[in-house]
Amino acid sequence: MAWTRPTLEGAARFSGRSLLVAGFVFVLGSIVSRLPLVFLSVFVALLFTSLLHPVADWLARHRVPRSLAALATVLLTVVLVGGLFAWIAPRTASALSANADTLSRQAQELTRSLTRWLPGEQLTLDELGTRAEQWVRQNARTLTLNAAAGVATLLSVLSGMLLTLVLTFFFVRDGSALVRAALSPLSPERRRLARAALGRAWSTLGGWVRGTVVVALIDAAGIGVGLLILGVPLALPIALLTFLSAFVPVVGALFAGAVAVLLAWATDGTRDALITLGIVLAIQQLEGNVLQPMVMGRVLPLHPAVVLLAVTAGALVAGITGAFVAVPLLAALTAGAQGVLAEGREPPREEQEDMDTQPPVPH
Repeated sequence: MAWTRPTLEGAARFSGRSLLVAGFVFVLGSIVSRLPLVFLSVFVALLFTSLLHPVADWLARHRVPRSLAALATVLLTVVLVGGLFAWIAPRTASALSANADTLSRQAQELTRSLTRWLPGEQLTLDELGTRAEQWVRQNARTLTLNAAAGVATLLSVLSGMLLTLVLTFFFVRDGSALVRAALSPLSPERRRLARAALGRAWSTLGGWVRGTVVVALIDAAGIGVGLLILGVPLALPIALLTFLSAFVPVVGALFAGAVAVLLAWATDGTRDALITLGIVLAIQQLEGNVLQPMVMGRVLPLHPAVVLLAVTAGALVAGITGAFVAVPLLAALTAGAQGVLAEGREPPREEQEDMDTQPPVPH
């Protein structure tokens, strides 16, 4: 096939743009790998903003000053979440205390079963405890260093939470101004494409967050009510775990379900464990075949296989953080690229030089 000049020029432009995109992704990945706390705080703040900015908008429309509306929205969220954990924590401690003997007996039974099934020396639970104490004494210095590292990690997590709250406040209050400032150096044509990409990406990210919250609430309510009916202790913490794990697609639901089944077995025996397994499977089938297509089908432009690959790749690269971030980030990037392609196929419009026009992004 003869290569014409327009074909070669088109291929050169495509190659150049591909190299630029690859370079951008490499630089972004390098920054994220060196500043994971900052990246995660910004990302989680954007997720919160997608949920909270409609509330702040409603308050602003009712003549509440924008700063006060943003502050009230963020503080109300903190109070609600903190109150939920404060309500669940003592009930969890009470349930653990009341079922300590049962859990201990089941742990001993599990240990005996494992020692029968596994080859090698047969050990009782007391012997395992003795060996664990010996290992702790032999590795006291290493454990001390690990404890210090754990304290540093805890401080890092707390600072990340504080940074997330502050960023959420600023994003809710000044989202439009931040976007206008970021796009102002661009030419009118590139500004138009950037607005299209940001609009699609923001719409998809917000849809993913709201859809996941709806699905997570239904999952948590179904499993929590089922465990309460069976009389399984720690039903409320398991329901909360189910809600939180829903933000890690596929893997999170499996993890929460496994914890629920194991807890039912440990406290109430095999019969209730099998019933709990049936409840978990029924809820997951409802989620996969009804809730996900109905709630997420139009907002998540990703095939389930792509979702699974994204979660796996994210987990391999950055652990649980990567698994949490992978799907919404990939969905937003995909939607943004689709927005650029769709806008690029349209005939150019006159760019409005008035930068006060509200973009379809957080405000």
